[in-house]
Amino acid sequence: MSNSDQNIKSRKPSVATEAPSPGSTHLLHVEKLVAGGFSLSRVDGHVVLCEGGLPGETAEVEILRRRKGVTEGKILKVQDPAEGRVVPVCPLVGQCGGCQLQHVEYEEQLSQKRLILEDTLRRIGKMSELQVSPVVPSPKPYGYRQVLRLGIGTGRAGVFLGFFEAGTQHLLSVETCFLVDEKFRVVIDAIRNGLRRLAMPGMNLESVEIRWSQLDRGGLLVFRGRVKTKEHVERLMNACADIPNIKGWIYERVDPSERDSKRRNKQEPIVRGADHVWETFGALRLKMGYRAFMQANWDVFQLLGKTIGEWVGASKGLRILELYAGTGALGLTLASQGALVTCVEGNPTAIQDARESLRVNKIVGCRVKISSVESYLMTVQSGAYDVILLDPPRTGLNPKIIEQLGALHVPKLLYISCDAPSLARDIKSLCEKGYEIRRMQPFDMFPQTAHLETLVELVFSQSSENSIKKEME
Repeated sequence: MSNSDQNIKSRKPSVATEAPSPGSTHLLHVEKLVAGGFSLSRVDGHVVLCEGGLPGETAEVEILRRRKGVTEGKILKVQDPAEGRVVPVCPLVGQCGGCQLQHVEYEEQLSQKRLILEDTLRRIGKMSELQVSPVVPSPKPYGYRQVLRLGIGTGRAGVFLGFFEAGTQHLLSVETCFLVDEKFRVVIDAIRNGLRRLAMPGMNLESVEIRWSQLDRGGLLVFRGRVKTKEHVERLMNACADIPNIKGWIYERVDPSERDSKRRNKQEPIVRGADHVWETFGALRLKMGYRAFMQANWDVFQLLGKTIGEWVGASKGLRILELYAGTGALGLTLASQGALVTCVEGNPTAIQDARESLRVNKIVGCRVKISSVESYLMTVQSGAYDVILLDPPRTGLNPKIIEQLGALHVPKLLYISCDAPSLARDIKSLCEKGYEIRRMQPFDMFPQTAHLETLVELVFSQSSENSIKKEME
């Protein structure tokens, strides 16, 4: 629950009371859902967070622990179920850390995610009057993922595939995942069977990532671990060689001290077949290498890209800077429509993919740069761009980047966020630099989970900047 702890503050009771003790049980009323999908209740003014609740429900709750000022509990029984409650499809809900909202009917999920976003913007961003549009739904509430990473473990039955239990480093064996479609599940079963037949000491495998392309009608298997010899790798690939529709097999060594992507990119992978897939994005064909970030819900990503195009409007001749560009899907699309685009990305393999996509799609008016965002912004002069499009990591923007953006006075910022607390902090800071929120549109990129993708348009206002200066004088 650490993602939500820092964002939840108790309404302190008028008379100080002790927090409920671990092991005690209480009949509690669920007030609302908060970031992370947790239900929020109170005992004598003390906040209690639980998994699996819905607003308006009355539930018997066991107190588990107190951490960072927030009490964590477990729902033992729901006495008055809400109308939006459904039976989860997956039997591992509550154990696997992947799906926080499978107990919620899909339309209600969309409603609750919007309320969570609005609540977070009020509490952290101090935006009490901001209107958030209804969440754009995913065309597929289940079976939507095109990228999935599974941990590899060993138990009594031999090798198993799984996900980490919620809040732990314990790998939970799973037979299937309902967030992928039937073709994908066949691949998971085949990988598991192939690894069990292998049974070779010294494999030391940690994970396998499956990347799937609707365009290629196939995908890649990316194994990571500390395999001892090349013979082990050959045996591994042979064991999974006959899996239907797999185009490439990659092994990448990952040592405990080299888990971040920059260090991992120094390791020489072993590749059999393709090391990338191609996927359509609007009218474009995009190359997606196995070391570049790939959106898991490609259908919703395309809806997001379409909305960005509509918000940008007539793009011919517009000078657009895309930061955290990845393989450049959004920037390349705008360039294909006549914009003058600069894509900035720190991952060199993603930039290589973007350059290949530029060549294949015969796009002009777009340049790609390998650089950190902070370093690149230091070279940008005020007035150089009309629009900046940015999609930072979950942690959001660091203060130096916000300072740099505030100094540039770019007429329009388009900010994409996958984390409501980070979004609230960042746009609050940008508004303090003279920007105003024009509109905000959330997208349900990850149905059945508490995650939400949000697009925000901010415009620079000279009047806002002047009022801020007056307040500081």
